[in-house]
Amino acid sequence: MNNENWDNIRYALAVSKHGSLNAAAAALGVTHATVLRRVAAFEEQNGCMVFQKGPSGYSVLPEASAILSAMESVEDAVLSVERAIVGANRSPVGHVRITSTDSLCQIVLPPILIEISRLYPSLRLTLLSGNSHHDLSRLSADIAVRPSIKLGEGLIGQRAGTLSFGVFDDGSPDRKWMRLDGALSSSLPAKWLEENVSADEMINGADSFLVLQQMAAAGVGKTFLPTFFGDTDSRLRRSHDVTPKIEVPLWVATLDEIANTPRFAVVQRALVERLDIVLTG
Repeated sequence: MNNENWDNIRYALAVSKHGSLNAAAAALGVTHATVLRRVAAFEEQNGCMVFQKGPSGYSVLPEASAILSAMESVEDAVLSVERAIVGANRSPVGHVRITSTDSLCQIVLPPILIEISRLYPSLRLTLLSGNSHHDLSRLSADIAVRPSIKLGEGLIGQRAGTLSFGVFDDGSPDRKWMRLDGALSSSLPAKWLEENVSADEMINGADSFLVLQQMAAAGVGKTFLPTFFGDTDSRLRRSHDVTPKIEVPLWVATLDEIANTPRFAVVQRALVERLDIVLTG
């Protein structure tokens, strides 16, 4: 299979997964026109129609379900080969992509990466910031610094401390709770809110603890925040009336298949050592 054929399959799979050209384009980091052209090229090259366009977006034609299944098998095989190639690279130099939450990427990780770069100047480090998890099995990132109760399937890593949460507001009485939306809706603080706070006690929300920090400081409401930056914000008051004990393990993880690759192992070990120091004070 040549690269163009694989690229066409990759674009078609993205449309199937995301349900629209725009969403697929955003996920792949390309334009709407590029996705449309690639999907059309696949259908023309193979003499078949894969998608139908409806009011809710693109869906796979019933008669093309076997084609989609075969494309998914091709994707699994290609990614397996790519992971094996990465894992076989014994060089301690090269590019390492680290994904983590926006708050850790903005506050905690930058000085740690400076230290790692000084120790290993032949490494090129990239921070991928966001509260939605990168799928490491698709090689969208190499190392995840991830708060989670446990690691996902296929990941191997070490615990690098604990993230503790507190309740913060601007000090005004009777502030309503702010919602934890988007990627934060599956967090432990969000689950506590769901179980303990009624809808009429809730107000505006956000999908980022950093944004919630600014909203709380502006007087919008009260919110859960990681204590490593909530406690240092002089604009905020930590509540002692509501004090649920919420702690989440912080992991530094990578794929089992590439964990022994020297450049990943070096960075993973350095992250674990330094994060533990930062978070424990």
